[in-house]
Amino acid sequence: MLKRIVFFLLIFSLPFQLGYHFWLPESYVASFRIDYLAPTFYITDLLLILFLAVNFKKTTSVVIDFFSKPSGWLFAALIFVNLYASSFSLVTFFAWLRLGSYLLLLTVLATTDHLAKKVLLPFFLSLIFIISLSVIQFVLQSSLGGLFYFLGERPLSIAIPNVAKINLPWGQMLRPYATFSHPNSLAGYLLVSLVILSLIYQGKKLAKAPLGLAILLTFSKAALLSFIVIEILEIGFIQSLLVSILLSLAPLFKDLIDLPAWLVQSFTTRRFLLLPAFKMIANELLLGVGLKQFIPSLAAYLPASQISYTTLQPVHHTFVLMFAELGLLGVAIVTKIFWAPLSRLIKDKKARPYLLNLFGIILLTGSLDHYWWTLPQNQLIIVLTLALIINQSSKNSNALSRNHH
Repeated sequence: MLKRIVFFLLIFSLPFQLGYHFWLPESYVASFRIDYLAPTFYITDLLLILFLAVNFKKTTSVVIDFFSKPSGWLFAALIFVNLYASSFSLVTFFAWLRLGSYLLLLTVLATTDHLAKKVLLPFFLSLIFIISLSVIQFVLQSSLGGLFYFLGERPLSIAIPNVAKINLPWGQMLRPYATFSHPNSLAGYLLVSLVILSLIYQGKKLAKAPLGLAILLTFSKAALLSFIVIEILEIGFIQSLLVSILLSLAPLFKDLIDLPAWLVQSFTTRRFLLLPAFKMIANELLLGVGLKQFIPSLAAYLPASQISYTTLQPVHHTFVLMFAELGLLGVAIVTKIFWAPLSRLIKDKKARPYLLNLFGIILLTGSLDHYWWTLPQNQLIIVLTLALIINQSSKNSNALSRNHH
């Protein structure tokens, strides 16, 4: 009974960002307090720990098995090398602790009996909740406050500076956040939710309209493009890869392209961070700067006059950010660890369409944003999706565990 309650609450809480920030000296850059650099203990972390604890036998078995195999040794080596690159930063240490716990959660979930059946109710309820909250926020043009604050809703108003807005023909409108830190992050979560629902309701026609409407209300350009490309046009993975490459290059050549006004500002912001990111990669090519160390390192690549709270943020490109923080060696190790299990899943006819859809979404949206690498809610939805794909593949969870031999 306890296992079922903990599991239900864990899945239901995935979209919530209720947490306690620990402000370390490292959380400040050029006197600015940076949220990304504050280790945070979320309600999902508590439930994750409880979930692993009530599945103690399976959890310990997974850990022992993983670290007794070459992939486990490589993972441990990667953490040590990356900590060294960050000068053994506490922020980097806690970032690896989080990623490690998510990898453990993925493996335990993937070997859970009847995972799709158990996930359906809590996931569906939480999805209805955040879609409803998004619509209400958009209609009211403000946050609801009260109880919703304790689920992670931030104070929102059209009058608050730095709150995401959209210029429409009838005026400026607030973009809904639900319980996320940004509408783009919410849109990415909703996109991957489509993959999860198609996994659970295999072979059945899905009503995509409610999720499509919620994604539309976020006015996330990358997410809307992904929705059209993957869910409506049903373009293949290779074509999605080509589109993502074009999206990655577009900000660099914005001055040579006649862009509509609504795209100019977006691409200008992305180019502003891409150029120092490339310099950072060139200078720290082998080891990278360390997990969560992009922003502290960024300050050294910007003129003093351009350093502000709004400019000190991760580069808006998931894969450039990963490369800057992990380095060539780190990316090679991550590729080595995950190549074999993912290759086996790709070859599995049952798993392939869902896996390629997930990769397509991450490629397209990740080419213009960083939330897949920086925000727990988006990382957790990937964990759940991969766990469901592995669990339901014809080879089942062996696809993951065999890589540890």
